Amino acid sequence: IMNKPAKLQPSQLTMILTLSAAFSVMCAAFPFTLEQLIGTAISIGLQILLCIPAFLLTRRTDSLAAHCKGHKFLPLFFCYYLLLAGGRSVVQLWNVSGSLSLPVHNALLAAALIAGICFYTSTLGIQTLARSSTLTFGVLLLTLAVMLLGGYRSIHLQNLAFSPDSCIWSSVLQHLSLADELPVLVLLLGFLEKQPVRSTFRFFGFSFGIWFFVLFLGITILGSFMPHAAYPFFTIASVSQPFRTQRADALYLIVFVLLCILRLTLFTTLSAHLLGEAFPKLRFRNGICLLIILGHAVGIGILGLSSSWWYIVPIVLLTVCVPWSLLLLDPPESAPQKQ
Repeated sequence: IMNKPAKLQPSQLTMILTLSAAFSVMCAAFPFTLEQLIGTAISIGLQILLCIPAFLLTRRTDSLAAHCKGHKFLPLFFCYYLLLAGGRSVVQLWNVSGSLSLPVHNALLAAALIAGICFYTSTLGIQTLARSSTLTFGVLLLTLAVMLLGGYRSIHLQNLAFSPDSCIWSSVLQHLSLADELPVLVLLLGFLEKQPVRSTFRFFGFSFGIWFFVLFLGITILGSFMPHAAYPFFTIASVSQPFRTQRADALYLIVFVLLCILRLTLFTTLSAHLLGEAFPKLRFRNGICLLIILGHAVGIGILGLSSSWWYIVPIVLLTVCVPWSLLLLDPPESAPQKQ
């Protein structure tokens, strides 16, 4: 959020949010079940409804940008959540990397390298991130195609059955707790010049498509082995090798690292801009935000809160309550009209 915010193309918004959601798919640490698949569909439907206040606010004003100017509480509220979500992402990266064969054997060194890359990319701005998302999106689609090519022979539709250890309601809440793209969407709508609703629906369509694809493969391929899969996405990848050698493993690792860097860069870039709205004279905002993200990661890791349902509360507050409050408390005639 800047005085003259860089503008994004509708397709760029869709890809940035989709790639961020894809990282959550790869880091999912719960069993893939038919209940989870149904719950994901319900959750995405609820998320679309939660975005209605943001759509209305975007139609009336330049999203949240006009309301952040001259204020501290609103930008800092969003900023803190982004820093918290960034810390959660670092913990997810750390947990998943423990079960992967990384080129760098020291996990701490690997995390430091990724943090350094994120610091550099965050200083380049949101437009650079948006341009890079096009290539990353292509790599993601290639990865999913390789996964299907390697695993379609192992699909057993009889595994599509309800599980006695899972329920749809808990699956809905579990997926909603991962929906940290919603507050980011509320912020990024201010960077769009056109098609905010269409871009959002495309994102939800892609997000559901990726979740459905991976959940379906996990249920039908892993079957009874699912309860033993710590991270089902990578378990599917290990048994879905389209080549005689294990070269596909490198592709899965590359896309995982790319998605992690994009996600952390997104959180760092947006939080630094919001921090600048609250404290315009503050320098080294990107570095400060990245350090706070790492600090949050330590706290979240110690407390074991990386997969708690309580994340739904700030998501709903920022996605629904804040836009509704701005709509009700700020009269339409006092808000600057979009050109």
